[in-house]
This record gives sequence, C-alpha cells and structure tokens, in this order.
Amino acid sequence: MAFERYLRTRMSKSTKPAASIWKMGQINFNRSAVETYKMSGFKYVALYFDRDKKRIGLKLTNDSKEPGVGKVSTKRDGVTIYAKGFFQHFGIDFSQSRRYTIQHDEKNGMYILEAE
Repeated sequence: MAFERYLRTRMSKSTKPAASIWKMGQINFNRSAVETYKMSGFKYVALYFDRDKKRIGLKLTNDSKEPGVGKVSTKRDGVTIYAKGFFQHFGIDFSQSRRYTIQHDEKNGMYILEAE
C-alpha cells in the first residue's frame, strides 16, 4: 500500500456571530460578532447579570470614568473581555468553556448572552 500525503487546508472560521466564556475567566466575541454588531473601537465594558434568567449583559463604552468598567482587548480574531472577578462575584461557573448566542438590545445599548 502506498502512502498518501496529507496537505493541510485552512479551516473556515465560523460566520455565525457568537460569544464564548473561556475557562480562564474571559468572554470572547468572534470576528463575525464584532463585525455584525459593530463592536470594534470600544475600549471599556460594563458587565451586568440577570439572576432570574441567568443572562449576561454587556455595554461597551469609551468612558473610562464610568463606574465598574473593565478593559476590552481587541484582537484580529475578535474581542476579549477579562471577567473572572465578575464570574466569581455572581457565582457563574466558568470551569468549562461554553458558547453563547448574542442578542443586541439596541434600545438599551446592551449585548445579551444566553446559553445555547
């Protein structure tokens, strides 16, 4: 039997806007979410939690003086928010990475994450 050579191909990135909570305590928005919801250009984020519905809310801002804001890290593949303290404060399990769907509440200027 002859050997067949495997040639790597670049796998396509997800085109569906999505967010993930990583077990390192971070929230990551994929590039599709950043482009769809126009999330680039923001430097800070305010985090919210709905205890009844177990939803996470995020408001992006450039106002560093707004109470409780954290930094946003923009990278080539998306946006990352460091939220370990937020998760610990509200008892949100981040021991395993999970994917979330995103809703954009334009009226309140908030992005809402709901478990898939």
